[in-house]
Amino acid sequence: MGNLFPAHGPKAMRFLLFLLLAPLLTVRAETTHDPLAGAPEPLREAVRKAGADLGRWAYTMHTHTRDRKGRVTEDTVARFDPSQHYDVQWTLLTKEGRPATESEIRQHRRQRAKLTKNRKTLGELLELNRAVLVPDALDAPGILTYAVPMSREGNDRFPVDKVEVLIRVRAEQQVLEREELKVLEPIRAMLVAKLKSAGVRMDFTPVHPDHGPALTRIRADLGAAVAFMPVEQHTEQTRTDFKRVTPYDERFQVRIGPLKAIDF
Repeated sequence: MGNLFPAHGPKAMRFLLFLLLAPLLTVRAETTHDPLAGAPEPLREAVRKAGADLGRWAYTMHTHTRDRKGRVTEDTVARFDPSQHYDVQWTLLTKEGRPATESEIRQHRRQRAKLTKNRKTLGELLELNRAVLVPDALDAPGILTYAVPMSREGNDRFPVDKVEVLIRVRAEQQVLEREELKVLEPIRAMLVAKLKSAGVRMDFTPVHPDHGPALTRIRADLGAAVAFMPVEQHTEQTRTDFKRVTPYDERFQVRIGPLKAIDF
């Protein structure tokens, strides 16, 4: 694909991927309005617990991406540390199995910065007060699954009628287990790109007995047409080596709201 469309093919696919794998954290002060008001209690408490902890984890993230033929198109390892200044919270460690260069580290930071600029996170777009309990597809005991609609206001990422968001909660502990997003109908993302199918799954796992679960794994599968050529992209991100830190924001008494931590 790169040889046929060197100017816009890779750029279009990166845009589609970033559309789904958007930043976990944003920096905006909380308002007096409680965004969780009216949400079902198990879901409300699960999101509140996640919001209290997710912004405090430093971690190492391995990103592995394959194309439709199984060829590896990206293999990177990066470290995220929210205790550092925004400009240096991300540090690319390795790329394609070798140490990252200074130029690659700077480019990676610029790419991450673009994802956070003037964009609402997925959590801010979810209307949890309208969540509806639905049958769990896996029929797992002790699991509650909620279908959560998305707001149209300020939503430049997805047509709300073409996207389904499901959140699974462990009922007894009232903690998040999984979030899933599925594109139900094709979406025109760029002039030369059309997102035909997409699914994202985010898994939450306890990493410390005294705190809520952390986002430990993300899987995104994309099917698209770029300049009328079918392409596929399969990305998996795994997060390890968690360390609890004090977020940089709190140095200025700005706290990350619970919904802002729910994103991908």
